[in-house]
Amino acid sequence: MLITIFSCKFKEPFNKVLWDTKEDIEWPYRDSMLEDLTKNHQLVGLKYKNAIDLLGDSNYHESDISLSYDIITDYGSDIDPVYIKTLELKFDKDSVLSSFQVKEWRND
Repeated sequence: MLITIFSCKFKEPFNKVLWDTKEDIEWPYRDSMLEDLTKNHQLVGLKYKNAIDLLGDSNYHESDISLSYDIITDYGSDIDPVYIKTLELKFDKDSVLSSFQVKEWRND
């Protein structure tokens, strides 16, 4: 039974304060809130400013056409990441969020 409990990914409702909480170089709450954010909050259609108000400053941005938020960066036992998970938001020419995507990268 304990294996089942620990193998389940902990999920919690999106909370702006926790989303913005950074400890050292990690965002400890983002992964557990990601599903709620993407499924239960109307992201597509948000204006650029409203997206910033909701999610805070992004980790990476390309002018007003995209924002990217770090979810997980796992460095393993080295200084180079072995796993990265991000939330990427794309905006149209009118600064309206047109799509978002969760991207994952592994250094296998």
